[in-house]
Amino acid sequence: MKQQENNGLKLIDLFCGAGIGAVGFKLAGYNIVDALDNKKYAVDTYNKNIGNHARVVDIRKINGYELPKADVIVGGFPCKPFSEGGAQRGEEDEANGDLGKHFLRLIKEAKPKAFIVENVKGLTFKKHEKFLSHLLTTFEELGYNVCWKLINCYEYGVPQERERVFIVGIHNSLNKTFCFPEPISTDGRKHLVDAIGDLPCPGENHSVSNHKEYYDGGFSPRYVSRNRQRQWDEPSFTIVSTARQLPLHPSPPNYDIRKMDEYSCEPPRRFTVRECLRIQSVPDWFSFGDDIALDKQYERCSGIPSLFAYILGKSLADQINL
Repeated sequence: MKQQENNGLKLIDLFCGAGIGAVGFKLAGYNIVDALDNKKYAVDTYNKNIGNHARVVDIRKINGYELPKADVIVGGFPCKPFSEGGAQRGEEDEANGDLGKHFLRLIKEAKPKAFIVENVKGLTFKKHEKFLSHLLTTFEELGYNVCWKLINCYEYGVPQERERVFIVGIHNSLNKTFCFPEPISTDGRKHLVDAIGDLPCPGENHSVSNHKEYYDGGFSPRYVSRNRQRQWDEPSFTIVSTARQLPLHPSPPNYDIRKMDEYSCEPPRRFTVRECLRIQSVPDWFSFGDDIALDKQYERCSGIPSLFAYILGKSLADQINL
């Protein structure tokens, strides 16, 4: 990712996390003027790496009219209510089920030129189709030309299979409809060897940040029910926010955890935080402070992969500025 010149667009980052996606948007030339998250350790990491403008806020308690003026608002509201790995309670989820509607409310109140929404593939499942339809219809009623697509980020150069829903809206006043960028050729796609093949072993005497330790807890019955290892010449499985559910390192190779009782060797370790960041296409200048607990570092490796945020953000800026 090459730093682009300022594209003249101001951006607000809702549910900003540690700034994994913001890395890409910043490199794409956006001026990020505000970033909100309800976790202090996420905001501290964001400010450490992206710029000192993130703040700890519950978006339920903020009014869109109070936000700084921005051209683009980005938000990946919490995905657990819609994730196939969770209870899939959707809007009925007591902790986070209402946050999608608060994103809608803030778009209505702030009236940006454009917005980007990201969420899990589960949002497209029949169980949640009513909510997805509500999102799309309401955005249109608010005056936006809306386009959405289920995208596998691997097809854009991210070294993992990561299917996510992206919804992009451009205000009708601009008389434009967003067109998603085309995937790259299969020859240009990246794999584990490209992302982490040059990293030293964890714990060795090296200067690579966030790479000296890794989660080494046990395996749940659910974990051992399916393959959890990809090989060096393959993309990783999806990097998730729960350390216990992370994929296995590709060494030793061809380890089927469903048959772990048949092996005499120890199972492969899980990825380090740096390896997760690399697989999320995050540059090495991004790091977590040592004061942030390891499980919280893993949690905040999740988000829009930096490279795809860069590609999507650059495409949106180009289309708005035509």
